[in-house]
Amino acid sequence: MNDQDLVLIGGGHTHSLLIRRLAMKPIPSVRLTLISDSAMTPYSGMLPGYVAGHYSAEETHIDLNHLCRWAGVRWIEARASGLDLEEQEVLFADRPPIGFDTLSVDIGSTSRLAPPGAREHATGVKPVALFDAKWQELIARPAGEKIIEWGVIGAGAAGVELILAMAYRLRDRADIKLHLVFRGDEILSGYPRKAVEAAQQALADYGVKCHANFAVSRVDEEGIDSVDGHRIDMANSVWCAGAAAAEWLGDSGLLTDEAGFVTVDKYLQSVSHPRIFACGDIAHLRDDPRPKAGVFAVRQAPFLEENLRRVSRDQVLKPVKLQSRYLSLLSLGGHSATGERNGVAMTGKFIWRLKDYIDRSFMQKLQNLGAPKPMAAPAMTEPHCGGCGGKLGPDLLSDGLAGLPIYTRQDVVPALASPEDASLLTPKVGQQLVQSIDGFRSFCDDLYLVGRAATEHALNDVYAMGAEPVAAHIWVSTSIAHPRLQYRDHRAMMQGIAEALALNRTTLAGGHSSEAMDASVGVSVTGALQSGFCWSKRGVQLGDCLMLNKGLGTGVIFAADMQAQAPANSVSAALESMCHSNSEAAAALKQCKPNAVTDVSGFGLLGHLLEMLEGSDLSVELLQKAVPLLPGAQALSANGWRSSLFPAVASRLSECHGLENCPAGWAELLLDPQTSGGLLAAIPADTVEKLQAAYPDFIVIAHLVTEKDKTICIKC
Repeated sequence: MNDQDLVLIGGGHTHSLLIRRLAMKPIPSVRLTLISDSAMTPYSGMLPGYVAGHYSAEETHIDLNHLCRWAGVRWIEARASGLDLEEQEVLFADRPPIGFDTLSVDIGSTSRLAPPGAREHATGVKPVALFDAKWQELIARPAGEKIIEWGVIGAGAAGVELILAMAYRLRDRADIKLHLVFRGDEILSGYPRKAVEAAQQALADYGVKCHANFAVSRVDEEGIDSVDGHRIDMANSVWCAGAAAAEWLGDSGLLTDEAGFVTVDKYLQSVSHPRIFACGDIAHLRDDPRPKAGVFAVRQAPFLEENLRRVSRDQVLKPVKLQSRYLSLLSLGGHSATGERNGVAMTGKFIWRLKDYIDRSFMQKLQNLGAPKPMAAPAMTEPHCGGCGGKLGPDLLSDGLAGLPIYTRQDVVPALASPEDASLLTPKVGQQLVQSIDGFRSFCDDLYLVGRAATEHALNDVYAMGAEPVAAHIWVSTSIAHPRLQYRDHRAMMQGIAEALALNRTTLAGGHSSEAMDASVGVSVTGALQSGFCWSKRGVQLGDCLMLNKGLGTGVIFAADMQAQAPANSVSAALESMCHSNSEAAAALKQCKPNAVTDVSGFGLLGHLLEMLEGSDLSVELLQKAVPLLPGAQALSANGWRSSLFPAVASRLSECHGLENCPAGWAELLLDPQTSGGLLAAIPADTVEKLQAAYPDFIVIAHLVTEKDKTICIKC
């Protein structure tokens, strides 16, 4: 049974390799969690090659969601904003804290934009995502007569590699001029003479204008100024000079160096907080300072692994021994590079091929992972008989419920607040109550998002009736683990549930909590509406337009994700859609007096379309190109990914005509079961513009016609 939480913040090189190593041999009784603000983390060694056009974005990024799924590691996509060192929690600006027993930080550095105006008008090479967005704008800019000028600030290895990569990519663009700006007399300080000369020749060959002894004092939207009064006009300056650390690390109370990097000892252990480790660029090795270079981060992984194992058992830690000599490879824009080791430099295409081989080999370790590791069932040191209903302890519950954002209503007296055995609801005169229940086991590691999505999913049944949700009762089940870990899981899921209910002006009235082999959640919702004004699934009229407000594909995406095969952007988009409330969509529908409404859930779009048609003499003309899909869903479907429910409903495709003209994988998405899907409404054609004005996400996907012999006709 897990009794410790080891939490990693950041998906840098060290942590990525650490996860791969721990997948082979997990630390007993330790639950591993990775937190990162992006599921795609760049490999810095291949950034110049990506900029030059030698590699695609996919080739140069590590998919952390994929890596964690494969390794059996909890994955949380969120941006950390601080640490509560006393409570041992990672803090966030927009979600509840995540507790830890041991913590490791590998978030890298950002570019230091120190001169006045740099933060507003310059671009740091880190974070890479922000730089890449600017770079993509530049290379997509139509060629024209007006010349645009860009500069790279800093002539160390990173700055020289970047400007040469940019120059190679833009070698046919006469309308773009490039500059290299640096403080010293010469580029590549500390490099052998032959390496410097090779880089200088490449800069001259590509027409890069070099500005030596230029110390930037100010940046504005039209250029940069130096301390001695010189100026260079340029549209953008990209900074590769100096590194900065996230301010929240020092603000949290960790001891840092003067630049804000976490000070660690020879064990990679914080000198101020022994249960916290730091590695990669974010760490300052007090006893053995090193440059901010990936070559050292990679070497730290086995030492970090060993010390995390030892600290979990309260054993003596092992000192880190980093290399004193290493091969330095610097690409020169095209398929050429210069290499240096022990003061000896060599240049040529064969050096580039060596660098390419090393970089690709590193990425293959983290991309070509094979089948995911099976998740082990929680081992129990004591039997959990279930005779108590698998209930959680009262202290855990009271502490976990404390501070939740409970929405209050005059017509609901929640059992949670009394406390009573049941909640009391008092409907207004002339109201009817509607009730629904839904739930499922967790579909991702982030139980906060599971709680939010499950709640929105359950609320949709009430919105589809035209009702206003009033109160909800929940059943939360956490995985069997040490009570400390169960408390953290319970609090995360309850926070997601409570926030979703509060957003939808619904009172959390009561519920039940238990433990099981898998985390799960069930939500029972009570809603109210004016008597006689209930929407129905049936009632479609000839000429109605069918409108949908959310994309399809959650079932396919998470079926693939369970096998570590879903792209990170697809998973992120699916989670965002599932956690998005349909409250505003339902309010917009009330302005248009729909003839029929349902929500797209377990039976897929096709199943719910057929339900809407029951009892009518109408059929549907479905507009294939109009049906919204989540990113990547059709590609996954075309590759054969299906939800486990698909075989039971596949025969319904026989109700469709014209599928032979549809793209591969599209037809199967008609039966993809949706979690927290959109509202599907049949509305009169003359109210379409009104609905779209009130809620632009609604899209016309079909028309009601009279060809009853063709129940659903696909129009491509």
